[in-house]
Formats: sequence, C-alpha cells, structure tokens
Amino acid sequence: MIHSNIGPKTRGTAGSVLLTSAIFSMVILLGIAGIMPMLVSDWKQTSRTSLQEAAFTLAESAVDEAIWAVLEFEDDEIAWRAAGWSEGSNGNYWYREWTLTALSQSAGINLELDEGRTGRYHAIVEKADSSRITIVAQGVVSGGRNVNSETEIARIIETEFSKPNPAAYGLIARDSLNLNGKPTFDSYDSRNFPYIYSSGVNSGSNATVGSASKNKNSTLDLGNSTIFGPLATGAPNDGTDPTGGATVSGGIIWDFEMDFPPVTVPDTSGWTNSVP
Repeated sequence: MIHSNIGPKTRGTAGSVLLTSAIFSMVILLGIAGIMPMLVSDWKQTSRTSLQEAAFTLAESAVDEAIWAVLEFEDDEIAWRAAGWSEGSNGNYWYREWTLTALSQSAGINLELDEGRTGRYHAIVEKADSSRITIVAQGVVSGGRNVNSETEIARIIETEFSKPNPAAYGLIARDSLNLNGKPTFDSYDSRNFPYIYSSGVNSGSNATVGSASKNKNSTLDLGNSTIFGPLATGAPNDGTDPTGGATVSGGIIWDFEMDFPPVTVPDTSGWTNSVP
C-alpha cells in the first residue's frame, strides 16, 4: 500500500502563506495609516496655497482699478461717485468693492474662479493733493471644492502710486549739482492765470531739485538758493541735513532714483563755425 503525505503538507503550506499575507497586509495598512496625515496635510497646504495665489491676483486687480480711477477721475468727486466709489467717513479716501459675480453679470461673461470658489476685491485710495497717493487693496477668496464654504483667504497689497508728470522735476542732476549765487526754483499751475513771480501769485511747491547720486556730501552744493519744493538725493537718510545754506520748503526725498536716458552726441562732421 502506498501512502501519500501531500494533503497535510499542502494544508500547512497554505496556512503559512495566509499568515504571511496577513502580516504583510497589516504592515501595508500601518504604513498607509502613517502617511495619511502627511498626505492630508500636504493636500490642505496645496489648497491653501492655491487660495492665497488667487486672493493675491484679485488684490492686484484692485490696485489696477484704483490706479485707473486716479488717472481717469483725478479730483472730480462727481466722477468718482458716478463710477461706484464711496467717500470715507473722514473725507480722506475713496473705497470700493467688486465681486466676481457682479462683474460677470455686468460683462456678460463668466468671471468666476474654478472649483466653485467665489472672489471679491476691495480698494482704498487716499485723497491727496501731492503726486504720491497711497493705495491699499485686498483680495478675498471663499470656499471651493472640498473646502468649507465659510473658509476665506485674504491677501493685502499696499502701494504708493505716483502720478505721471512730464514736468515733475525742476532740476535733477545725475551726479554733482553745484548752484552759484542765489537762484530760485518755483513752479506754478498753468491752468491758473497769471503767474507773477515778483508777488508770489500762483506760486507752487513742486519744484523738485536734487541729484540721483548716492553720495550727497560731495554732490550737493546748493549755495544760497531757494527751492519751492522738495530736495531729492539718492543717498540714504543718515540723519544729517543736506540743504546747506539753501532754503527748501518741501522737505527731503531720500533714496531718490531716476533713469536718465542715454544721450547721443550729434554728428558735427562737416560743420564749421566760420561765417561765410
């Protein structure tokens, strides 16, 4: 008689394989359980970063809207209000809010953010007589796919905008500025007539004079000049007074920068100063 031991060995092998598989499965499950918090954290951070980027883009849009309003309306308060801007309670600034939903309805196109997010942006524009205007803008993004509808991410931009003015500077030197005698620098508004220097009628305070050089001690020699406006210097503020014997009514502009266009020397070949 022939006896076979195949049956018992097979059952033992199957049991070992089952136990090994169970151990591997537990190890895999423990590994997944260990990395799940990291995956969830990374997913949340990615979602938050995406919301922040969208909010910053909306804040930039608010800055663009504010700059356009400054250039378009200037000091025309009626135009500001007609465009939807409101005046601050103290009368020192304009403010406005835009929502993407309202903009979509107005433009007739879909301006909504992706993944079910909603967005809006605000702008506050300083009312100032000077050429430098402070603008504060905020972009806000709410909700989104797999995000609590009450979740809001906001980004704020504060910038100082200078109105473009081709006659913004009275006299700016690239390097040294040496003034002899007692010159006077003044400005006036050509829309107001007349300008009478001797009596100070229609006199201004925007005649900027200075140098873009970083070394104010060796480049600014103002003599006994009178400047109805600010003095500009490319040097940092070290607490000293660069005016010397000059009279400056508009204060000091430190760290002043200005791009000087290249000057092409004219071709004088063939020219003569002789009189025919």
